[in-house]
Amino acid sequence: MFDIYCAHCGEAWDQDYLHNPDELDGPDNLTYKQAAAMFKTHGCGLFQAEPSPCKRPPVEPIEKLIAIKIGMDLSEYPDEWALVYGLR
Repeated sequence: MFDIYCAHCGEAWDQDYLHNPDELDGPDNLTYKQAAAMFKTHGCGLFQAEPSPCKRPPVEPIEKLIAIKIGMDLSEYPDEWALVYGLR
């Protein structure tokens, strides 16, 4: 198990929720790959009935949010995102 981080606010989420985002009120019938792609754009806003980009206040410094975004830009695989920002 490992965490993925919202690029908008920096909040940590268990990557297993990408298998079933509906467990957190997100959309159902998404594949893991579709949920990962939506998490890259929406962050934790994925886990809503109507997904939209996260608008929560940041819980991490801007430098870490930038590193999170870079990790996501470099790979479509959530298990590789943390390699850039070392938050594992």
